[in-house]
Amino acid sequence: MTVKTEWSVEHACGHSQDHDLSEKRASRRAGYARWLATKDCSACWHRAQGRQQGSDQQAWLTERRSQQMEQITSWEVRADMPCLDGSDKAVEWARRVRFELLRAAYELLDAEEAYITEVEQPARLITSASWWIDQRDADAGDVSELIVDQAGDPLASTGSENPF
Repeated sequence: MTVKTEWSVEHACGHSQDHDLSEKRASRRAGYARWLATKDCSACWHRAQGRQQGSDQQAWLTERRSQQMEQITSWEVRADMPCLDGSDKAVEWARRVRFELLRAAYELLDAEEAYITEVEQPARLITSASWWIDQRDADAGDVSELIVDQAGDPLASTGSENPF
């Protein structure tokens, strides 16, 4: 006989919800279901986070991304950042990553002048959206070195990794 994969859990909020635990090892399912019982159901958790599920959540996310892109666009104009090369989806993602990485680097450096010369100016030479996306998990302390290294690469401004 196999261990069941579908578990009905009575959550701490009082709601009952069915959970598919097939991704869990059979020996861990019962314990995980007990742990879930100590937590709010998905709908209550989302509500507590100020978000709604389904279409409301999608509308909230769309609005948040729109506000974020307005902030990024404003910063790009002020900082004279170039457009990035790549697909529309990759460029949008890379713009967010570039903004976050450069903001983190700015917060680490004490002087704005040092930030401009050590980080912002070389960053203008990197137009490859894929490069920015690849650096998305970089530590803020490494951003300056990564940017200077890439900006010194003759292919950095071409947006192409293929030298041939």
